[in-house]
Amino acid sequence: MSDYEPQVQRVAEALVGAGFDVEVLCMRRDDRPRKTVINGVSITSLPSSLGRSGLLRYVFDYAWFFLLASSTLTARHLRRQYAVVQVYTMPDFMPFAAAIPKLLGSRVIAYMNEPTPELFETMYGTAKLRRVLEWVEQRVLRYADHAVTVTEQLKQRYVERGADPNRISVVLNVVDPSTSVAGWAPPPPAPKDEFIVLSHGAIEDRYGQDTMIEAARLLRDDLPDLRMVFTGRGSQVDEMLRLIREYGLEDVVRFEGWVSRSRLNDLLHTADLGVVAQKASDYSHLVHTYKMNDYWIFGRPVIASRLRALSEVYGEDAIEYYEPGDPEDLARAIRRLHDDPQRCEALAEGGRRAQERHGWGVQRVAFLRVYETLLSGRESGPVEGRASAGAPLDHVARP
Repeated sequence: MSDYEPQVQRVAEALVGAGFDVEVLCMRRDDRPRKTVINGVSITSLPSSLGRSGLLRYVFDYAWFFLLASSTLTARHLRRQYAVVQVYTMPDFMPFAAAIPKLLGSRVIAYMNEPTPELFETMYGTAKLRRVLEWVEQRVLRYADHAVTVTEQLKQRYVERGADPNRISVVLNVVDPSTSVAGWAPPPPAPKDEFIVLSHGAIEDRYGQDTMIEAARLLRDDLPDLRMVFTGRGSQVDEMLRLIREYGLEDVVRFEGWVSRSRLNDLLHTADLGVVAQKASDYSHLVHTYKMNDYWIFGRPVIASRLRALSEVYGEDAIEYYEPGDPEDLARAIRRLHDDPQRCEALAEGGRRAQERHGWGVQRVAFLRVYETLLSGRESGPVEGRASAGAPLDHVARP
C-alpha cells in the first residue's frame, strides 16, 4: 500500500531504480507515520497539513510548509549534500524552499503540475491575482535549473509568457500499472444486469459531475439498466447530492465517497465505461487528468470532454469525445457505447495502444533523461545520488 501521492511515488521509485538515494518530504496526514521507507524511498512527514476552508487558509498552510521544508532541506544538505532537489507545485513559489541547497551546489527541478494562474482565475475569477501568479511562475522557471511539466500545451503557455523552452521537459501525468494494482485481486465473478458508468476523483465544479448527473436524468427512461457511480471528495459533494435528490435519481446514481485503492480497483473491474467530464476553461485546455489511464488499465472504454490537451494526444480510436459541459452530447456518447459493444471493444483496444505509446514505460524514460542531462559532466559511471521532494511532496537526490 502506498503512503504518499501516486505521481510522487512513480518518479521517486524510478529514481531509486536508476541508482539514486531518494528522500520525500511531505505534509502530515493522520494515517501517515512521521518517518517510513516504502520501496526504497525514505519518507518524512513534516508537521503541516492543508486546510480546505478558503484561500487565506490555503496560503497560510503552504507558507508554513514552505518554512518547514526549507529548514529541513537546509539542515540535511549541510550534513550530506543533495545533488538534486525536485519540488512539486502548486503553489508555484515552493521551489524557492531549495534556495540554500541551490546556493551550495544542488540542482533544482521545478515540477510544474498545474497552470496556477489559469486555475486560480477559474476558481476565484480575479484577473489581478492571475497577473501576480504569472509573475511568480516566470520567476520560478528562471530560478530552477530545469522544469518538468505535464503537457506540451502547458509548456507552450509557459514559453508564451517568457520561459526558455530548452529548460522545460514534458512528462505526461500517467499511471504506473504495477503500483495501481499491487496487492489487489479481482473479486469473484457475479451476475450483472446493470450498465455501470464510473467517475472517480475530486468532486469539483470544473470536473463536471453535474454534467454527468444531467446526462443520467436525460437517459433514465431510455436506459433503465444505467447506473452511474461516483467516488471521491471535494467542495461540490453537497451540491452533487442535492442534484441527485432533486432529479429523483437515487436509484440511478450512487456516491461512495472517498474509497481505498482496492475498492476503486473493484469498481474499475466491474464498470462498463469511465467518464472524464472536465469542463472547458483556459485551465482545462492545458492539462489532462490521469483518470483515463485507470480505465484503460482495466480494459474499459473512455468517454471524455473534447479538450485541447487531451484530443491533441489521444485520437478518436482511444476516446469517445463529447462537447465539454453539454449533458445532451454526453448522453449521446453514453447511449452510443451502451448500444454498441463493438465500439466499446475498439475503444478499449485503442486505450491499450495509447498506453503503449504514452504510458509510464515511455514517460519514465523521459523523466530519467532530465536527470541524466542535468547531471551530465558531474557524474562518471552509473548515476548514484540522493533525491528529496516537497509541496505537498518533494524528493531529492545526492551523489
